[in-house]
Amino acid sequence: MFPQPPRIGVVGGGVLGTSLALRLAQAGARVTVIERGPSLGGLAGAFDFNGHEVDRFYHVVTPADQRMIDMAGEVGLGDQLRFNPVGAGFYADGEMHDFNGVGDLLRFSPLSPPARLRLGLFVAQCQLRSSYDKLDKIPLEDWLRKICGNEVWERIWKPLLDSRFDGDPSGLPATYLWARTRRMSGARNSKGSGGEEMGHIIGGHQRLIDAMVARAEELGVETLTDAPVSGLAMADDGSITGVELGDRTLEFDLTIPTLQPPALRFLLPERHQNLLAPYPQRWLGCVCPIIKVKRSLLPYYAVNIVEKTPITSAIETTQVLGTDHTDGLHLVYLPKYCAPDAKEQSEDDESVCRRFTDYLAKLSPGFSRDEVVDWTVQRAKLVEPVHRLGPDHDVRVAPVWPGVEGLALASNAQIYPYLLNGDSVMGFAEGVAAEVSERLALDAKATDESARKGLVGTLHH
Repeated sequence: MFPQPPRIGVVGGGVLGTSLALRLAQAGARVTVIERGPSLGGLAGAFDFNGHEVDRFYHVVTPADQRMIDMAGEVGLGDQLRFNPVGAGFYADGEMHDFNGVGDLLRFSPLSPPARLRLGLFVAQCQLRSSYDKLDKIPLEDWLRKICGNEVWERIWKPLLDSRFDGDPSGLPATYLWARTRRMSGARNSKGSGGEEMGHIIGGHQRLIDAMVARAEELGVETLTDAPVSGLAMADDGSITGVELGDRTLEFDLTIPTLQPPALRFLLPERHQNLLAPYPQRWLGCVCPIIKVKRSLLPYYAVNIVEKTPITSAIETTQVLGTDHTDGLHLVYLPKYCAPDAKEQSEDDESVCRRFTDYLAKLSPGFSRDEVVDWTVQRAKLVEPVHRLGPDHDVRVAPVWPGVEGLALASNAQIYPYLLNGDSVMGFAEGVAAEVSERLALDAKATDESARKGLVGTLHH
């Protein structure tokens, strides 16, 4: 098709963009990654927290995240993976409740004995159900009320979903909770001692991204940072020919924006604004204070809160990551998932941190703000899409190939029904790379194995 290897421009340098670039380069394409920020990594990246490099947001690897584990091995970090047992539990009725096995379920006092049994059967059903067939047409609330009963819905699922979806979980398909339960079942302790196992790469997700980029650059991938794309270049016939970057145009045979659709809107020519129609219309951002303290504050890596709460959860990441990278200090993240225009997005950092740590004192009796050695607040207005059932009880997923010559679309909004995490993003990237290789007649062998690892059902034509 091309006398020379095709030129492919990947807009966005997060996990999706960097893993996609690596796979395309391995197939023989000439790839350029264009990132508007000063470094690659996106939401999975790290930042300097006053002398300690830490994740902007909290990330772990589960034993079932095989794509990430394989990628770590491929780029020379396989021996840098560490897994640790962590407990699981709920905060309800003003106290913590362990939730690490059948025994804890039977003692779970926030629910009546019959409701405990129904909750346990529901979790087992999700773990055993390997396909989401038909679940993507069932409203989540209807499904939960039918299987778990009204008590479990009102006492457990409704408060959890309210805090996770900024007070409005309406319209969610049943696939949401199926996918979450399936993933977390992969974290269950394989030694039968209850609880979960969570892991990390020493140096965090940023180290993995850096290693992927280094491998890609060895294959000729060009990476441009501090390079804000102002628009997609379009020919008279409507085809996309590259990107506008400042006062110059970078020409490509195929351009693949990996941006979230609300950001993509500003790059698409007016003629192609209709391509945004299949994407979700609702998005969640995140406001997340991070504090450093001298002692462990929580009994679990993450607390499931089923009370009225200003935060979505409390996550003590150093229970998994350890404290070597923070000089012995413990890190607690206090995320609040909220709309891009929620008041928390513009609230003063000190006010947010004060409100959220006040609630942390309820979760960790004896904690006071005087214990905080350092703090910061991380914000992102576009973290994940909210896939909702449409009028016909179905979920629309935008196609990778929108029918415009020279353009493919690949964003986290097209990863459905799987949860957004590093593993699912890499699986999607590998599937996209395989399709691009087939269309552009690249080296099919180079992407065949990764295509088999890709997420089945995530590519929609």
